[in-house]
Amino acid sequence: MISRRDFLLAVSGPLLGGGCALDSRASPAWGKADAIARRDGGRGWAAWLGGSRVAGWQIGQEGPALSITKSLAALAAAKAAGEGWLSDREAVVATIREWSGDPRKSRITVGLLLQQTAGLEAGVAALYRNPADKGRNAIALRAVDEPGRVFRYGPACWEVLAELMHRKLAVRGDSLEGFLHRAVMSPLGLSSPKWRSDGMGRFYLSTGAELSVGELGKLGRAIAALLRGESAGGIDAASFAAMARPSAVNPMFGGGLWRNGHARKAGAVEIEVEDALDPPRNSEFWKSACLSLKHSTDLVALIGSSGRRVLIWPSQDRVVARLGVAASWKDRPFLEALG
Repeated sequence: MISRRDFLLAVSGPLLGGGCALDSRASPAWGKADAIARRDGGRGWAAWLGGSRVAGWQIGQEGPALSITKSLAALAAAKAAGEGWLSDREAVVATIREWSGDPRKSRITVGLLLQQTAGLEAGVAALYRNPADKGRNAIALRAVDEPGRVFRYGPACWEVLAELMHRKLAVRGDSLEGFLHRAVMSPLGLSSPKWRSDGMGRFYLSTGAELSVGELGKLGRAIAALLRGESAGGIDAASFAAMARPSAVNPMFGGGLWRNGHARKAGAVEIEVEDALDPPRNSEFWKSACLSLKHSTDLVALIGSSGRRVLIWPSQDRVVARLGVAASWKDRPFLEALG
């Protein structure tokens, strides 16, 4: 069976164009990071300090953001919470009534979906092989673990969230697609004319947005502000904190954000996140894992398959974004170079 990572690499690789022009703003001090960013299928990258770009190459390059889209889903959930029609604590079954007879599914909350600990099977084949209605497929997936017990990476939780938000927005005379563009993307200065959709035209929340390097930088700076407790694009910081809260099962992850919080913990171990996702790891693995022992504990990463990255240091107002497409990409050399 094809893995989630191999499937995404196969469908997204041809969509990224090449290019070699060096950005004139690139500083020699960023030379090592620049060289690494260009390797392994690099298509463009940039760095910002205090909102000003200090280095970059091919920042206008666009491509699939893949799992970085999950952070947009968390922003959408936070916006919905701010408007009063979604809560991280609400039971999914209150909206998806088809789950009412299932003892496991009926205990799943919105927060568990955003933490990917709902207990659902990953759903790669059911959701990524061009379904006519991904929402129907998502809610039909099996609950294979007790809710809140296992971190299982994959599209299932995000497409259940998409179906839930679709139904809530339909009652309000709106659509998820319209809400994402109007209430989330546009206020942050983002645009994704292409967005992966199912046969009914409904956007994916697990993957799907296409953004430029520069737009990934805007996304990173907005999340940096929210993590500092500031509002961004009309999204309340407290609402975002609730939707991006990590779980006890995997303290590294929540709302599409990967955290470096355990970097100073005794026995902490650096991991390559993409290499650690399949098959599911136990809780003890995640409780000792970190992104980088060298960097501060407030480092947060948005991770898309095969080298798509947004790295965020909120306290430093520092953001680095990269687009690329190669399964050989590793974060550690890049983080070492970024010092």
